[in-house]
Formats: sequence, structure tokens, C-alpha cells
Amino acid sequence: MKITIIYDNEIVKDIKGLKAGWGFSCFIQTKEKNILFDTGWDGDILISNMKLLGINPQDIDLVVISHSHWDHSGGLARLLHLNNKLAVYVPKSFSKHLKEEIKKRANTFYEVQKLTEIYAGIYTTGEIEGSIISNKTKTLIKEQSLIISTVKGLVVVAGCAHSGVDKILNSANKLGKVYALIGGFHDFEEYNLLKDISLIVPTHCTANKKKIMSLFPKNCLEGGVGYQLTI
Repeated sequence: MKITIIYDNEIVKDIKGLKAGWGFSCFIQTKEKNILFDTGWDGDILISNMKLLGINPQDIDLVVISHSHWDHSGGLARLLHLNNKLAVYVPKSFSKHLKEEIKKRANTFYEVQKLTEIYAGIYTTGEIEGSIISNKTKTLIKEQSLIISTVKGLVVVAGCAHSGVDKILNSANKLGKVYALIGGFHDFEEYNLLKDISLIVPTHCTANKKKIMSLFPKNCLEGGVGYQLTI
């Protein structure tokens, strides 16, 4: 199993031409399928970074979108234009109009609601409800994360973790021991939940990234465009 981050706010690999952008996307290669988790915002940056990192859009089998925010789903239209064989998995709570547009372009389309095994050893947590507070207004949102079974344990990939890292880990713990947690942790502050995780890679919207890295210097690595994990 190999994970490559192709869209993020930061760049960690010294390859000329790689671009950062607000959002998140990573390419996951497994024995069964090649998965793109989220698509960032800008389709041009997404595809350009893929090319520079040696990833062919035609080699992607399925796309999993964590939630409907623009910085995680914005590049999907461009990708579907380049690969119309894709299967796309979105939370059931996605907007009706957006789901209809995706259905027109994707080869197959799935609405996810509960913990589901997509392929052998590859799971989505299903929709987990969380909230966002903006201008003192609380907005509910449902988000899915990926869980991948590896020889070292479970690798959990989160988009923004609006639903809460605690809830995401609780979902994963039903399937086994979590080895790695990668992605956006948003405003996460329950640091004790990370103490038994061997690899922590906070990216994108993680507000307390420096704090997490200072607390877990041996387990925590800087994430960004070009970061790769191979198990």
C-alpha cells in the first residue's frame, strides 16, 4: 500500500513545478484498487501535481470524497473529464444537485451512509456527523474518512475531520488497531487520543499542527504535497 499526497497547503517534496493550494487530496495504491481520496479545489493544480508525481489519472479506479466543501471536491469535475471510468463514493448527505451532476459523468456512483467495505481491506467510515462554527453560527456537516488495512495495522485518512477525530478513531477501532492517522484534523485538541498511534501526519486544515508535532516528535511527520507512505 502506498499513499501520496498530491494536494495540500504545503509542499514537502523538492520537485520543480509542484504547487500548493488550499484543500486536500491523496492517491492510494493498493493491491485491489487505486483510490483518489478528495480532489482539492483547483483541478489544474490537481492534475499538474499528479503528472509531476508520476500519477496517471487514467490509473485511478475510484474516488472517495470526504465531504462537499469546495476545497475537497472542487477538482472532481476536471478529473471526471479525463477519466469517465471512475466509480465515485460520496456521503449520502451531499447536495441533491451535486449528486446529479456527478452521476452524469461518473461510470458508477455510490451514496455512503454507514461503515462500508468498498473492497477487501478498504473501508469508509460512512457519514459521521460533526459541526462547524462560523460567526457564532453552528452548522452541522456529515463527513466520511477512509480506513485501510495494512500489515502494520489500520491507516486512517481524514479530509478535515469536522466530525471529530475521536469519532473517526472510534469507527476505525471497530476494525482493529490504528497504526497511522493522516489528513486534516481541523481544531482537534484531544491530544491524548494520539498517544498510541505510531504514525501521525497532520495536514491541510490542522489548526494545532505545531502543538501536535511538539507533543509527538517521534511519531509525527510533516505532511504536504509529495509526502509518501509505503507499507
